[in-house]
Amino acid sequence: MNTPEIRTLLHEEIEHGDDRLLKMIYAIVKEYNEADDVASKRKQLIEEERSKYLKGEGRSYSWQEVKNMAIHKDRPNEL
Repeated sequence: MNTPEIRTLLHEEIEHGDDRLLKMIYAIVKEYNEADDVASKRKQLIEEERSKYLKGEGRSYSWQEVKNMAIHKDRPNEL
């Protein structure tokens, strides 16, 4: 089934569907949009951190520092 067929069937179901079906479709769409927002915010945060790093404003850690933080489950105050 191709996209236009799916779209047509969904429109028909929405027009003639009962409340329960409409609520389920709405929940799926809402969850999809929220997941997209989270991904967008995560990408923005990564880009901001990368920009800071490239300007020399970010903090870098040696492998030994990272390893110690992982072993001791300790994070610097900045994180």
